[in-house]
Amino acid sequence: MANKLQGKVALITGGASGIGEATAKLFTRYGAKVIIADIQDDRGQALRKELGSSSATISYVHCDVTKEPDVKNAVDFAVSEHGKLDIMFNNAGITPPLLYSSIFDSEKSHFEKVFDVNVFGAFLGAKHAARVMVPAKSGSIIFTASVAAVIGIGSPPAYTCSKHAVVGLTNHMCMELGKDGIRVNCISPFMVQTNMMDIAMGSVVDRKQAAEWLSAAENLKGRGLEPENIAEAAAFLGSDESKLQGKVALITGGASGIGEATAKLFTRYGAKVIIADIQDDRGQALCKELGSTTISYVHCDVTKEYDVKNAVDFAVSEHGKLDIMFNNAGIIPPLLYSSIFDSEKSHFEKVFDVNVFGGFLGAKHAARVMVPAKSGSIIFTASAATVIGLEGPPAYTCSKHAVVGLTNHLCMELGKDGIRVNCISPFLVQTPMVDAALRSAANKNQAAEWQAAAANLKGVILKPDDIAEAAAFLGSDESKYVSGLNLVVDGGYSKVNPLITNVIKGSYT
Repeated sequence: MANKLQGKVALITGGASGIGEATAKLFTRYGAKVIIADIQDDRGQALRKELGSSSATISYVHCDVTKEPDVKNAVDFAVSEHGKLDIMFNNAGITPPLLYSSIFDSEKSHFEKVFDVNVFGAFLGAKHAARVMVPAKSGSIIFTASVAAVIGIGSPPAYTCSKHAVVGLTNHMCMELGKDGIRVNCISPFMVQTNMMDIAMGSVVDRKQAAEWLSAAENLKGRGLEPENIAEAAAFLGSDESKLQGKVALITGGASGIGEATAKLFTRYGAKVIIADIQDDRGQALCKELGSTTISYVHCDVTKEYDVKNAVDFAVSEHGKLDIMFNNAGIIPPLLYSSIFDSEKSHFEKVFDVNVFGGFLGAKHAARVMVPAKSGSIIFTASAATVIGLEGPPAYTCSKHAVVGLTNHLCMELGKDGIRVNCISPFLVQTPMVDAALRSAANKNQAAEWQAAAANLKGVILKPDDIAEAAAFLGSDESKYVSGLNLVVDGGYSKVNPLITNVIKGSYT
């Protein structure tokens, strides 16, 4: 939405050029009050004048992130001007020239210089942002990391190491600040042409050849990664909204739980939605509630290929296209079957038939109509059980790992056709399916208490609407260069292992 950051106050380091500049422009367009913090005074002041001379909208402050007084002053300036700080985007960064891409060509001084900006500067930004966010029990801290933190790309070792350190800092701060209601995330872009990147690559190739290299290397064809795409990711992490105007979405398991919440949110964001489910009464009632002109219902048992094919064909016959396929239908055995010894092969067959094979059929038939259009977004519901051990039924855990594997394969296979494939891995969220699974071990209120006690991010209760927001981001053009992502929505739970902490604390009591 145009006002998705309305009322937010955001501080962006390295905000005068590249990703920072694109983010400053986008944030102001989305209604945020922005403070650009940079050492490029002329560029920063020029950008401030371009976007609005009034400090009520955008301001500039000189800030060398390697100097703590500068960082502290930038944060204090934001609070003095606007009374709060909602978003801290630690984006300032440097990289050595590509000539130093070998360990043998690198010096300790390269590491010291890069770490001083990319890691220690980010630490200072997060530290001083947290200083003002903790009392407010709210805030979003974002770092710019790099795809080099997840895959080897031949970048200078000092840069690669620094971005891995940024991911480590993200994980630590997610754990430490979760109790104060502060969200901490990082964005890992592929190579995007910015002034910093041009300087780094200039020692090897010119800008045009660099662009050709990037185009040839990318998996997702038909799109070029721009700084604006990273800005959209930052806006998503700092905001509470997304947009889907004109999109056509098919949601399996759409009559209840996460699917119902997604259907409601998608229609509110302007999408035309087809609910596909076996719960006919609930599905029809939801259509009547939301309005028949924007939403339809089709009976669909995802274990039957004919039903899945029919649902996809229905979407295309009604609306002429399919933009988003949300393979959300799923089942889970009761918690009584959380041990391998209590599980049967029949449990696995039943769960995989819905969670994996049903997801496969949905993706297959969605791809059938998306490939000719060279566009589309396929989304799966996975689980936090794919990134950390949870004491749930093994059939369910295995099935959700298989969903992540399917996501990874389809991301690779369909990228050449411009189709993005991602999955969402929620923490425990109360839905009719989860309530039924937990009923054998606890009542609904006790289950909610368990969830709140176990959560890392305090002051926030995970709801189906939060998963719907994640799906809206992955289905929208705001994520047009995001593919192959397992978007974990768990408040940082998977980054925390409390066992050793509890043992240490226990030894002092």
